[in-house]
Amino acid sequence: MIDLNACPFEGCIFREWKVIKSSTVYSSWGDSRILIGKLKVGEHVVGLTGVHVTLTPDRVLVKHSIPDLGLNPGDVILRYMYLGEGHANIWVKGSWYKNEDCTFITEKNRSGCLRDCSAIVTQVGVKEWWVKVKLKDGRIGWVLSSGNFVGMDQFAKLTRKSELINT
Repeated sequence: MIDLNACPFEGCIFREWKVIKSSTVYSSWGDSRILIGKLKVGEHVVGLTGVHVTLTPDRVLVKHSIPDLGLNPGDVILRYMYLGEGHANIWVKGSWYKNEDCTFITEKNRSGCLRDCSAIVTQVGVKEWWVKVKLKDGRIGWVLSSGNFVGMDQFAKLTRKSELINT
């Protein structure tokens, strides 16, 4: 499953970001990508957009009935992109639910559930979030996002005002 223009968490924002982990920049997020550069810690980029790729969805086992979704104990929910605040895109019994309130799901590490706790993650899927960035020299490229940047979350508090804008 490929979600274009994806920013997969609440507060996610495309703007100037500071590099906090050395990163490789590619020509594309797709399989035919080629290396076009490297980012060093302390550099700045502008986040332009993102692509969320679900290679394998999370498998969520229903433990107690969920009448709103027509689910019974033993049924399985496939969870794709997490959207923040417990919401996600899910596949249930042949139907697609976008931005569904999934606060009834307990994560594999026992966190997450905010109500009813009717289902539990039994298998964490494989997902990638690729971000399109503009480099300081004007080139555009793609980086696999994995804790590479600070400034992606508009609700996060920076320790110093200068942490994002100045190096």
